[in-house]
Amino acid sequence: MEWRKSLACALALAGMMAFGPGVRQAALAADTHNLTILGGGSGGLWAIISEGVGETLRRSMPNVRVTTEPGKDGPNQVMTSRGEVQFALATDVLTLKAIKGEAPFKGRKLDNLRLVAVMNPINALQFFVDAKTGAKSIQDIKDKKIPLRITVNRQGTLIDVATEELLKTYGITYSDIAKWGGKVHKIPGPEATDLWDAGQMDAIVEVSQFPTSRFYELGQKHDLIMLPIDPANQEKLNKELGTSSLTIPAGTYSFQKEDCPTVSSQLLLITSADQPDEVITGVLKAMTANIDYLHSVHANLRDLSPETMSANTSIPMHPAAEKFFRELKK
Repeated sequence: MEWRKSLACALALAGMMAFGPGVRQAALAADTHNLTILGGGSGGLWAIISEGVGETLRRSMPNVRVTTEPGKDGPNQVMTSRGEVQFALATDVLTLKAIKGEAPFKGRKLDNLRLVAVMNPINALQFFVDAKTGAKSIQDIKDKKIPLRITVNRQGTLIDVATEELLKTYGITYSDIAKWGGKVHKIPGPEATDLWDAGQMDAIVEVSQFPTSRFYELGQKHDLIMLPIDPANQEKLNKELGTSSLTIPAGTYSFQKEDCPTVSSQLLLITSADQPDEVITGVLKAMTANIDYLHSVHANLRDLSPETMSANTSIPMHPAAEKFFRELKK
């Protein structure tokens, strides 16, 4: 199988690192090493970021053949755990779920997944509702049994999982919302804003950097409110999902008059525990050597640094990555 060949190449590379540069270069010239990085949907943010990472490797590791392929949060973790690919982009939330063997991973513990680097340290959970619903807090939704028509993205996505867990901390289930006369839509955010304009939607959850342009625009047409998450519920959510607390400053959106406390997810570059140390070190050297290029790839990477790449996360770091960042600080 292809992944076995790739792993064999990786092990060969590890052996070569024990010798001098001349020996390594001669051996690499004879047997090019292959690396595959899974991103997201074609043309999307993850695809852009994965290709950016791939380009840093091409620039610094000329004898490594780098392929970037479309992927998806969830399947990316599975393929990386199995060794079918060497690296993938993934969220911390679903990676932690994978390691624990919790839904949507159906009891299969993928506990060999390891962190290489944090690519985007801020992806804030943003809960928008129409003021017409009467909800000024998430607790209001429960107390008033508000029949929300809410969109939580597709089944099993980060947003779906995070929203379900968030509501659970307040004692609300998707079934409750349906029972109260509302509806939980599992469709992508862009489609949901169209439904909102058509009068068929009045709440949506997003996990992204902020401000998000489509919600800024939606707020020009509708009376929106962004619901805060209470400190106690943040703590529960962070423990369950591996997120961290964050405050979206007042004025981030024109309709947002006060600070909004919430939680944030991280976008990660992950690998498996079996990935040779020399490969991990080579990848991180390439990324840090080309950090200015990564800043130009997308606005979401403009603040990328060794400090943010090694920022605290709930996912165990590959030992070689841990060593790399530790030595970089000396």
